Amino acid sequence: MDSGAEVVFDRASRLASRILGTPIALLSVVDSKRQFFKSSVGLDEGLTGTPLSHSFCQYVVSRGAPLAVSDARVHPLLASNGAVPDLQVIAYLGVPVRDGEGQVLGSLCAIDHEPREWTERDLADLTDLATIVETEIALRRVVVERQLLIQELNHRVKNLFSVVGGIVRMSRATGESASALSDRLQALSRAHALIAPAIHANQPAEAGTTLRALIGTLLAPWDSEGQAWQIQGGDLTIGARATTALTLAFHELATNAAKYGALSDDTPGARLSIDWVIGDEDLRLTWAECGVEAVAAAAAPAGFGTQLIGLTLQGQLGGRVDTCHDDSTLRHVITLPLSALAH
Repeated sequence: MDSGAEVVFDRASRLASRILGTPIALLSVVDSKRQFFKSSVGLDEGLTGTPLSHSFCQYVVSRGAPLAVSDARVHPLLASNGAVPDLQVIAYLGVPVRDGEGQVLGSLCAIDHEPREWTERDLADLTDLATIVETEIALRRVVVERQLLIQELNHRVKNLFSVVGGIVRMSRATGESASALSDRLQALSRAHALIAPAIHANQPAEAGTTLRALIGTLLAPWDSEGQAWQIQGGDLTIGARATTALTLAFHELATNAAKYGALSDDTPGARLSIDWVIGDEDLRLTWAECGVEAVAAAAAPAGFGTQLIGLTLQGQLGGRVDTCHDDSTLRHVITLPLSALAH
């Protein structure tokens, strides 16, 4: 708003002056030190604002309500205001102008050099004009948000193609099956479904999903009755970039568990437990597969899946993975910086 003249706002000031029959009308934006005139009619050329010592509009903003002054020279609050002697502001009618979130930005006001009794019709007309200004402000915000959304979607699509390309190349190099590649791409699709609502809701670019929702979605194919695994941990929102990286890593862990560990048909009674603790700077997550021959599970082929876990958790998110086991439990302890998970 604090910028050069624009036709739509100039029109609002002209209409206010014409409809209310005042020599001056203006649209102000008020901050902690001054008021800036986004548009004005009847002021000296070159006057684009004043300090608050010469502002009536500041009281419209601070109160969030219209201000009607018939004669400022005898008004208890405004008689000593510098606008009275310096700008000959005698009668004043101002209404709030708000942004899309309801914050008062300034005032659309009409000013006369003579005392005047403002009518309910005057207030209604000026309020209608202020509403038109608010609609214009809201529409401009929508346009900006749409542009940011398009840029973010382009960025995410490029990242997704990069990830998919990397998966295809590494799968080919390690000789993995088309089925394994398909499973990974389906996991990415499920992750996208989790962050899509944030995109369509015009949330910030880093908006994603929760850790609990992500893990639950990835593990759902292996447990239709909710008996094979459990999740415990506090609420933690993760950003879109971290969602993609974690999807690939947890999918590999789950696939390995389905082949050799707690999610395998060959290990009845085994159970997967996932819990995490949120610290001041890090997340510490424990992936524990109980009731399996951990040595055999840990000895599962260290192919592309293992590489992918390292690339995502360590390379992309700057984390650490420590694996340990005893005769009945395999544990992966994953430590990740919260700062990386937020994006």
